[in-house]
Amino acid sequence: MVEPVDTAESGRRRPRGRASDSAATRRAIVEAAATLFSTRGYATASLNDIVAGTGMTKGAVYWHFPSKEEIALEIVRQMYASWPPMLAEVVAAHPDALDALVACTYRAADQFSSDLTTQAAKRLLAELPPEAMAKLPQPYVGWQGALCSLITEGQRRGEINRAVEPEGTAQAIVASFFGMQQVSWELTGRRDLLARLENFWKLVLPQLRPEAAGAEG
Repeated sequence: MVEPVDTAESGRRRPRGRASDSAATRRAIVEAAATLFSTRGYATASLNDIVAGTGMTKGAVYWHFPSKEEIALEIVRQMYASWPPMLAEVVAAHPDALDALVACTYRAADQFSSDLTTQAAKRLLAELPPEAMAKLPQPYVGWQGALCSLITEGQRRGEINRAVEPEGTAQAIVASFFGMQQVSWELTGRRDLLARLENFWKLVLPQLRPEAAGAEG
């Protein structure tokens, strides 16, 4: 539900400040909302609660975001936007494709464990109404595409078992990671996420090593 705007306060036009000031204000709003959404959920956190968390006036918040839904969508979009550069950085730091594949999941686990915006975004993806979700990109497919490309390149360079199917393998890794982070969140607040990830790779990594192909023959 979109909360009504306080027209008495938001209707007054505010002078535009410097771009850096505007960006800082938006960050402050997003951070305050992420704190609420991650702990209380979308339905329970009101726009008035978010305003109170920022220490700003309602007009200042409405100037940047006209509704609670718009703030929530911005949080999810920021999470999506953070992933391509993060994956690129990890791949650049690991010349071996299999090492990079594993490292991507550990970097993502760290992000889910320590970054409040990511935690809020993941919860919002489960709680936003369908009409809001329709405004967002389809989840998970970006991860699947990036890991599929990494596996394919690793196979070309002889760093990943050529017997595995890249797209199916990428889908399995993405589904396993996002599933385990959800279970970890519900049971321990993600405190055991790294341990779960380590157990996953103990099971899967032998099948992806190049020598696994020779062992099967």
